Amino acid sequence: MRRLSQIVEQSFSLRMSLAVLIVAASVFFVVFGAYFQKARESVYDDAVEQAYAKLDNTVLRIEKALVSVETAVKNMSWLVEDNLQSPKYMYELTRQLLQSNPYIVGSAIAFEPGYYPTEGDFFSPYSYRQGDEICNKQLGTETYDYPAMEWYQMPRTTGKPYWSEPYFDEGGSDLLLTTYSMPLQDAEGRVYAVFTADISLERFAQKVSAIRLYPHSQNFMIGREGTFLVHNRKEAILNESFLTTPLVEGNKALTDAGRRMLNGERGMTGFSLAGEDYYLFYAPVRTTGWSISVICPYGEVFARIDGLRNSVLLIFAFGLLVLLAVCHFTIRRMTKPLELFAASANEIANGNFLAPLPETTSKDEMRTLRDSFQYMQRSLLEYVEELKETTARNERIESELRIAREIQMGMLPKDFPYFTERHDIDIHALLIPAREVGGDLYDFFLRAEKLFFVVGDVSGKGVPASLLMAVVCRLFRTVSQQTDSPSEIVAMLNNALAQSNPSNMFCTFFIGVLDLTDGHLQYCNAGHNAPLVVGPQGEVEGVQVETNLPLGLFEGVQYIGQECHLPKGSTLVIYTDGITEAENQDRLPYTEERMHRHLQTCNNASPRQMAESLLDDVRKWSAGGVEQSDDITVVCIGFNG
Repeated sequence: MRRLSQIVEQSFSLRMSLAVLIVAASVFFVVFGAYFQKARESVYDDAVEQAYAKLDNTVLRIEKALVSVETAVKNMSWLVEDNLQSPKYMYELTRQLLQSNPYIVGSAIAFEPGYYPTEGDFFSPYSYRQGDEICNKQLGTETYDYPAMEWYQMPRTTGKPYWSEPYFDEGGSDLLLTTYSMPLQDAEGRVYAVFTADISLERFAQKVSAIRLYPHSQNFMIGREGTFLVHNRKEAILNESFLTTPLVEGNKALTDAGRRMLNGERGMTGFSLAGEDYYLFYAPVRTTGWSISVICPYGEVFARIDGLRNSVLLIFAFGLLVLLAVCHFTIRRMTKPLELFAASANEIANGNFLAPLPETTSKDEMRTLRDSFQYMQRSLLEYVEELKETTARNERIESELRIAREIQMGMLPKDFPYFTERHDIDIHALLIPAREVGGDLYDFFLRAEKLFFVVGDVSGKGVPASLLMAVVCRLFRTVSQQTDSPSEIVAMLNNALAQSNPSNMFCTFFIGVLDLTDGHLQYCNAGHNAPLVVGPQGEVEGVQVETNLPLGLFEGVQYIGQECHLPKGSTLVIYTDGITEAENQDRLPYTEERMHRHLQTCNNASPRQMAESLLDDVRKWSAGGVEQSDDITVVCIGFNG
């Protein structure tokens, strides 16, 4: 397998052939898959239509037979009433009924007990078929109590014709029968007899069994209570119910279908049995409430289309092999000049830019490729010379940027702890530029027991921002020697920057003056993020700031100063938006809310620990995310009183 992989990797013609093969196979499978799906849908529709057609045809034939029996009994019933004075004539009437309808295997006129005193308590003339002959007998005996039979009780009680559930007529015709019973009433509406016609289920069983949709399809018919009337197992007839068979009881699809069959519905359902899939089609015999069903194996329904699919796939696989051989031969012949160009390219890559190129007489892409190689040779010679000069220039620029970064960072306090001789104040600051040099700044110094401190963020990045940052830092040191008022310092810085700012750059700025004797803080905010105060108990609150304009936009802006008190043991956290706007891999910012929650976990932490912990949390948030896009600065001032 590894050897085959190496051959494919080293042969361009073989890879091209495989690419053509993959495209052809992909197109084929898409088209064939769509066609095959449509074909399966068509086969499925045909199977459903065929199943319903055969079921409906069988139901129609059974219904026709049942209706013919009902009509025959109805037409003969008036003769019973006309000949009531002659009990013996009733045998002839039942005989005539059998002669007029071949479906009827037996007929009786069961009179009310005692209706004919001369004939005994139970009188029921009965004619039945025995071979090719029609025989008569009297059903009303001590061993055959017909008044207790369903076919007698139901029409007598309801006064309406009734089709009985199939039964084995032991003592009568000794056949599996269903009986049509029609009540005969006198002028007062009293039932004096029940006229019956027996139909053998054997004929209906033959019609149901004749349904052959597929070689292994199974047919059956159930009665109104779900009992099997027709089944391939004779012992199941009248002895088992469809809904109570072990295979149906644990199968929801079959159970639901059985209920619909008993409700007289027509339909189909799919189900699985012993790992095989099947379809069940069913239709009702509405005259009697029976239901005829056919079970078809899923595989046989789609056997022809699946066989066609397999044949097409085998033919296509052979065709792909032929296509691969033809493509490989053709492409290898067409790409032979590429091997020569590859050899020349190797020499050029090894530094021989004047290596000879193979000759080609064609006017196609190969000619264009040779011309391109010649142009590349000349361009490479020129490029190498330019690259030498560019590399030297870039090295000088990188060296200058490293020096600029060192100078910029050297302007800021960086050796912490800074005020080692004092115990009332502790400061720690971190500045992480997004590029070699940045535009964030911070500074602080002590004068007359007051701590002067600033944090700023110059608009933009890189060298221009770093230059303006250096100017702001120097101006802060100079102006702060003239006044203790933060608002005045900010105003003077703003005027100085606005007077010479052709690039319209600006700087957000926060300045504070902390009296170390009592914790009184004067401050002024110029469009910067509001600082946070972490209390002695770990509570975090934002410092209320005025929305003053950033520095450098307009001269003569009046800046509003503010003041507050820092409790003993609290820490003032000043930061730039590089923290709150740091994004994770989902482009979601770090946010001030998340910063609040993290600082609440830094109770009793020193300014150094608090600053480093916050920076670590920001880095974890941005791990695997986008590259740092803005400078990050945080200054933590701990006031110990």
